[in-house]
Amino acid sequence: MDRFTRALEVPKANRLTVRLAIAHLMAEQGHEEDAQRQVALGLMEAGAGETKPASGPQFIQAADVFRSLHEYDLSQQYLERAKMAGAPDPEIRIGMANNYLAVGDTARAKAELAAVSAASDGTPDYQFLLAQANVFRQEHQSAQAMTSFAQASNAEGEDQTAQQGLLQAGGEEGWRITPTVSMLSDVSLSPIFEDSTVYVLDAKLDATTPVTPGQTNLLPPPRSSLQIQGTAAFHLHFTPSLPLSGFFQVRNAQGQISVPATNSIVDRNTTDYTLNMGVDPTLRMGTNVITLNSGVQTTIRRDSESPTEMNQNLLRVFTYVNTGSFFNALSVSGYVIHESGPFTDNSGLSSSLFTAAVDFRVGSPWGKTALVTGWGTSKQTFSPKNFENYFTSSYIGLERRFGEHLDARAMLEFLRAWRVVDTNNGIAQNLRPAGWLNYSFKRNWNAQFSGSYSSVRNFHDYDAIQTGFSVSYAVPIHRKFGDENGKTMLAYPIRFSGGLQNETFFNFPTGNNNQLRPYIGITIF
Repeated sequence: MDRFTRALEVPKANRLTVRLAIAHLMAEQGHEEDAQRQVALGLMEAGAGETKPASGPQFIQAADVFRSLHEYDLSQQYLERAKMAGAPDPEIRIGMANNYLAVGDTARAKAELAAVSAASDGTPDYQFLLAQANVFRQEHQSAQAMTSFAQASNAEGEDQTAQQGLLQAGGEEGWRITPTVSMLSDVSLSPIFEDSTVYVLDAKLDATTPVTPGQTNLLPPPRSSLQIQGTAAFHLHFTPSLPLSGFFQVRNAQGQISVPATNSIVDRNTTDYTLNMGVDPTLRMGTNVITLNSGVQTTIRRDSESPTEMNQNLLRVFTYVNTGSFFNALSVSGYVIHESGPFTDNSGLSSSLFTAAVDFRVGSPWGKTALVTGWGTSKQTFSPKNFENYFTSSYIGLERRFGEHLDARAMLEFLRAWRVVDTNNGIAQNLRPAGWLNYSFKRNWNAQFSGSYSSVRNFHDYDAIQTGFSVSYAVPIHRKFGDENGKTMLAYPIRFSGGLQNETFFNFPTGNNNQLRPYIGITIF
């Protein structure tokens, strides 16, 4: 700021250029009103003759400032003024494309870039490549987005915007083996804690006589499992309009678990072998995008400790959906799943599961604060037994972004579970406030903190506090890749994560009432 002040005091200085530079800096730091004031002062000085009249490129700079402040209508107006002042047409169209991208109007952004490309006979510049990469990303064409981000990064040198976009696209797409095949993988060690409502249903239904609150010596003690999971995923781009994706996963879980199929608590050493295959179409509804992932998944489950209760062959049919922000105010995500299959060591027994959920985010995509709410349900039945297991969850909360490095979420969730065992049934309810913090304290470092409190309605023996933290570090790796666009230098993130999770049942004086479990993860590409 001292140097900017000195620049303003230089005789015959172009004060508008200096004030636009100050406005850019203030916009980056979140001082929105100050940034707008600097633009206004610069234009007033130019209009009063205290400095040179505003030029076309300066109007484009002002439009960039208002875009960074999410004032897209103002940005469009200044681009129109830049056009009347004789600014280059490609720069104006790229600015308009960036405005359309910011509000999710991918089709109009693509049209503006097509006009630039048609009128140009030279090599695309940095701004064009960056806008083109964001078009591909909004269209969920991550392979093409990687190429454009890589070209933009090479054109600009050490620009962080293009490099960050390249790493994000690389993490989404994975390691490009050929122009049509990409691979990505992860390995993790993590705990599995059962919800407090499950303990209440076990107490009410597992024994011949229901255990009542306060009979701590008769209640099922707290339990948990540790799972090791490895996943190898792939993206296939044989048909641009209908990309394919899937994964093969091996998961081993050891510990104790409540099994609704036999209404018992068992020790387990369970290994799941899962193969998943789906299609990922992108649909357009006006200016909004709806992304689907639909397919089938098969799981072979085998347990060396409790094969009768756990061994099963499962087939799952699923659909996941995500939308853009309708009217720049509401985005939706959700899923519908049906899974069924026989138990291999329990003659004649099979299960059927239906589960679905929908989540809403109310707030502009660029806003600092948003309302989040959602609902989910699960119904599992076992035949030929008269065993049924139900679960519902609803929540409401707020998200808040504090600057560029800190995000927070606070929410209140209500869970309701009930179980039918022949002629008996039981119900359990849990009111759970929870919070979550995400802090990016360095360029490649990230820390997450979470906490929740379970208040079990009318059964406070299983009230619990869950806390956790993890720290992750991302290492970028680079490689050259050749496709129809020539050879480009791509970048991929390898992320290492580690942390601890703890669950404490403070009203439960015996057993494993305090369980501390590690979390370790490695994500490759």
